Amino acid sequence: MMKAMIDFLLKNRPRSRSLIIALLVLAALLPLWWQAGFWYRERLLKDVRVRVTETAAVHADLLGAQLNQRLLILKGLKAFAEMHINSNTEIERVKFAPFAAGLVSGVAGLRTAAIAPGGTVLFLYPAEGNEGQLGHDLIRDRRAPVRADVQRAIRTRRIVLSGPYALRPKVLQLVARQAVYSGETAFWGLVAAEYDIAPLFAEAALDPPPAGLQVLLQDRANYVLIGEKSVLEGNPVTAKVDLPDGAWKLSVLPAGGWDAAVGAELLRFQGAGLALALLLTILVYLLTSYRANLTMTVKERTGELQRSLTNLREEDEALNRSLGTLRRAMAAMLEVLARSVEMKDSYATGHQRRVADLARTIAMEMGHPEEMIDGIRMAGVVHDIGKLRLPSEILNKPARLTEAEYGQVKKHPQEGYDILKDVTFPWPIARIVWQHHERLDGSGYPLGLAGEAIVPEARILAVADVVETMASHRAYRPAPGLEKALEEISAQRGVLYDPAVVDACIRIFREKDFRLA
Repeated sequence: MMKAMIDFLLKNRPRSRSLIIALLVLAALLPLWWQAGFWYRERLLKDVRVRVTETAAVHADLLGAQLNQRLLILKGLKAFAEMHINSNTEIERVKFAPFAAGLVSGVAGLRTAAIAPGGTVLFLYPAEGNEGQLGHDLIRDRRAPVRADVQRAIRTRRIVLSGPYALRPKVLQLVARQAVYSGETAFWGLVAAEYDIAPLFAEAALDPPPAGLQVLLQDRANYVLIGEKSVLEGNPVTAKVDLPDGAWKLSVLPAGGWDAAVGAELLRFQGAGLALALLLTILVYLLTSYRANLTMTVKERTGELQRSLTNLREEDEALNRSLGTLRRAMAAMLEVLARSVEMKDSYATGHQRRVADLARTIAMEMGHPEEMIDGIRMAGVVHDIGKLRLPSEILNKPARLTEAEYGQVKKHPQEGYDILKDVTFPWPIARIVWQHHERLDGSGYPLGLAGEAIVPEARILAVADVVETMASHRAYRPAPGLEKALEEISAQRGVLYDPAVVDACIRIFREKDFRLA
């Protein structure tokens, strides 16, 4: 009975048949959309993790460099002591004080610098306020950890770090010591320096933490120096802070966790994908509905061979309206994709539309057929669709891109081709998008095409893209202006750009008062 009902609907109800086919297409597209969301989420997480890893390494290296720079004070103290040992002269306090003052000048966070002949502190800078440390025997210190660190410094002859110790809230003291020998084997004494390490964290941009990140810094004993241990529960990336006496560990996590870091961009991708699936479903419905209606019309009117010319014209107009509807739906789909790019690249709002309008006007000026002009405009509307697959941080960066970042941006024509190549259009949209950064002399990208190997539509779009980009303001640079843009394409006429396209572009601005709006 169910089969009979379905056969009845499919046979005698063309609209119902079209609706069922469209729903089946939608049912097939939704799992693909869902899987694409999972795939894109994993890709976003991978990209974010790489960026956070690189950020953690930069901050760890910076902190290590700041710490090791401060430890150079020990080398200066040691050199001062060895100079007196080698010259067999006594160290004088009146000479030590100005030497130490010059040595530590400009070093933020230094508390004291000391020389301890035989392990007893006899020379201290600054002495004022630290008189209690003078005469202190480091080797016989009452604190067992200190005695152990001193013995380790004497045994290894390397810099040994003690601490950090919490002096008061948010104040951590780090002590560095190194043994000094007279000759190869005779122990002479120690040099030592005490530091307040809070300024180091600020200089390494860790306190406060970088925007959008949570950080946790732990010493060799896993003592928390900065941040909260809850960071460890979020699967953070880690980086080592290399020191002469071991290493500290820096753990970094996006604020709110990994899912929060990719949530907004993933939502935009899923929204664009769902819109595309719905538009394709509507297209399928329109196409199948049109076919079914046409079939029914032929069957019903087989006997009406004497139909008047007026009726034939009405059918032709209906056909044109249907084709126009299909084209409008396709144009709407491309507009949705263009707006998705603009949502991600805030600095290029309106860029694709202006490029499309300029390219269409150039094509009209060159006398190309209307079908080709429509294709050029549609390609212009989505020529930067490949930027959907680029990181938002690069697209919205308010400064000049690095060479590596620019290398990623140059991938967008290939990414755009990959997105559009399997979509059937009446025009070669995918090829135009793929080639719009190619140049006449073969210096363009991504394929390095030259001359006639570049499709005519892409040659027109290339000139329109350059002129609009130079005429528009960007956050990382002011607009060079329209005149500069026209001078640029004139200078590169026949080298980078098609001469006929350049001539037509200059005519519409100079003679026909075309304006970018």
